[in-house]
Amino acid sequence: MDRRTEIILGVWRVILERGISGVSVRAVADAANVSVGLVQHYYRSKDLLIRASAHAMVAGAANRYERVATQDSVRHLVTHAIPTSDRERQGVVIWHAYLAACVADPELAQILRDAKAGQERELADRLAESMPAGRAAIAARAAVALADGLSARVITGDLSGPEAVTAALAALDELAGDAGTGASGAG
Repeated sequence: MDRRTEIILGVWRVILERGISGVSVRAVADAANVSVGLVQHYYRSKDLLIRASAHAMVAGAANRYERVATQDSVRHLVTHAIPTSDRERQGVVIWHAYLAACVADPELAQILRDAKAGQERELADRLAESMPAGRAAIAARAAVALADGLSARVITGDLSGPEAVTAALAALDELAGDAGTGASGAG
């Protein structure tokens, strides 16, 4: 594992243990088991650490999507943000920490907006294969928003991951109407 990856993983550990306000060059260095100087060599500030780790999370999600079979892409685009394991839950908690922090960081907000816009656009493109593009765009926006809301309910313990996935896929089938995405049947 390269040093930058170790540092990014350190940022995520700190966010999970102390929240995003706990991120500092020193805390990340300790969590990554590297020197403060090495962290500062790559990332001069807390803001740069947080933004770089957000970029890494988005890139990781894009890489996972690229490995998904085409027939499962709609399902993945809707449900990937709904945690069904402890590791996925940690990722969603970190994502929500970024959401909270973007209130005071316009650059971080742009990273998150771009990621969500890309997810929505890709889902709309997939849905447009079986329905009019305008309808697909509306269905994609609604499905992404619903999945994001369901993920929040999972991390608060209000729903289980599988319950949230079932609800998201059922709603997607309703939004897609007679286009027949078959999302709820995709395993």
